[in-house]
Amino acid sequence: MRFARAIPVFLVAMPVLAAQVTDVATAMQDDRPFELDLRADYQHRRDSTRIRRENLQGGTITLVDELQHDRTLDQFDFRIAAGLHRGLELHVIAPFVLRDVQDWDYATVNGVSVAGTSTLANNTISISGCGNPGSCTTPQPIVVAPGHSQRSGFRDPTIGLAWAIVDEGREVRLRPDVYPPGAAVATWVVGADYTFPVPGQIDDPSAFGSAAAAGNSISTKEFRRAHVVSGWTAFSKRFRVADPYVMLRGSVAFPVKGAFDNCGDPAALSEVAPANCASAAWRDQARYQPPVQVGLALGSEFVLGEDPRAGQKIALDVRGDVTWFSAGRDYSQVSDMLGKLTYAQEYVNATGSLGVYGRFARWAQLRVYGTVGIDTPRFLTTESIGKDLDGNGTVDISGGRGIPAPEQNPTYDFRLDQPGRRLKADNVLIWGVAGTLTLSF
Repeated sequence: MRFARAIPVFLVAMPVLAAQVTDVATAMQDDRPFELDLRADYQHRRDSTRIRRENLQGGTITLVDELQHDRTLDQFDFRIAAGLHRGLELHVIAPFVLRDVQDWDYATVNGVSVAGTSTLANNTISISGCGNPGSCTTPQPIVVAPGHSQRSGFRDPTIGLAWAIVDEGREVRLRPDVYPPGAAVATWVVGADYTFPVPGQIDDPSAFGSAAAAGNSISTKEFRRAHVVSGWTAFSKRFRVADPYVMLRGSVAFPVKGAFDNCGDPAALSEVAPANCASAAWRDQARYQPPVQVGLALGSEFVLGEDPRAGQKIALDVRGDVTWFSAGRDYSQVSDMLGKLTYAQEYVNATGSLGVYGRFARWAQLRVYGTVGIDTPRFLTTESIGKDLDGNGTVDISGGRGIPAPEQNPTYDFRLDQPGRRLKADNVLIWGVAGTLTLSF
């Protein structure tokens, strides 16, 4: 492959190739009446989490190590993008999970397993509480450890639009009198995506729980049945060999009928669940509640070589991402071991990536990169105890006494949701490698 030695020469005469994050399929241009892009993304990701638990001793709450949780994900994203007009594309994304595996075991501290002293293994508290004298004296382990769960299959598909509002490098034939050699060239893109629920077996954590012993062959699917609406915008500005960019994105999800609901198996919840799950006051209140997401990405491509006339380019891509996740009843690190969704606190995910992007011809692109990241610590079990339905200023609960308590949250777990007993995700470390192949026609 031969790249131009003097990039400014081509900046005078040819369109500049935009950063990949602001690249949009186009149509109805003199040199490109129609564009169709076929893209396959592969991702291998590993998440490692230390799960700690609050322990109340002598009036003081401390955090103790309980579990080590690891998740391994191998996934393909198949994407088709078609140009509809100048700088306007329609795209469809179909994610397919080859393997989504979670493994957990008792944590090791100073080379010694905490299995013998674990508060999860030696628990005596009932999920319904200890309201009746003598009701919480027998050991009742909360989780099975070591444990294992796995998933595979398609995720819910996405359809969306992307529009290059400003694309000086592609749409404007640069003239020396307007854009002298070395002038900055900008691209600004906005997009909207809709992920829609499809029929099929849902992602069901209740298939695991007490049945999740290591070596089990249980597997479930990846569909989560929610409408997810996303919006994003990206801006890049090419100056000589540097092409810095910024991206803002956000999404909100709305679960639909058929999404996983903890009340689907009230016998696995507290004693009030059979009655309260059927109550209109708690209808859909134990259902999947995905978090709102807001993210920012900052990065830059550094062009190592380029021949715009042949559509060739090779660049180094350095990028950082920060994403905020709101609180929500979601598929957390402890959902499979508990057999239910848990209401987790908000948190921030931060990642950095380094990659190489190559456009070998107008019709072929390849990108490979590595990623490392962290999550901020968060409590994973924070369900509210209930709600004041009669307006008297208090929430009446049963707490294990076997009495009706319509105000008590049917999915509240006295073992794990009560302050002093909650589970916390800590020391989350993420790493991964990924690659993208794009063919353009």
